[in-house]
Amino acid sequence: MIINKKLIVLILVIALGAFFWIYFSNSRIAENNNENAFFFSCSDGVEIKISYEKDRESAILLIEEEEYTVNRVISASGARYANNNETIIFWEHQGEVMVEINGEKIYQDCRLKD
Repeated sequence: MIINKKLIVLILVIALGAFFWIYFSNSRIAENNNENAFFFSCSDGVEIKISYEKDRESAILLIEEEEYTVNRVISASGARYANNNETIIFWEHQGEVMVEINGEKIYQDCRLKD
């Protein structure tokens, strides 16, 4: 009876370990294979992620667990993306990012992560 309990515990531990290994491996693979996603670190510690669509005309912007859909808009230099009413603006130029929300620069001094 004791051997059966130990065997069951061992099987559960192995199964749980395998589950976590597969889950986290797949997450990292998906993240690393997404060649259209870029991560930026801001001087205040905030991380910004932008995932471009294949045509690069639209993207999903993720900031502090908030997700925004933005579209490419005309800019003098760099890549500028904004939501429909331009209350969210993402501007990237030479690896540096600035995000404006409701007309105020909220995130700046953000650089492309290695």
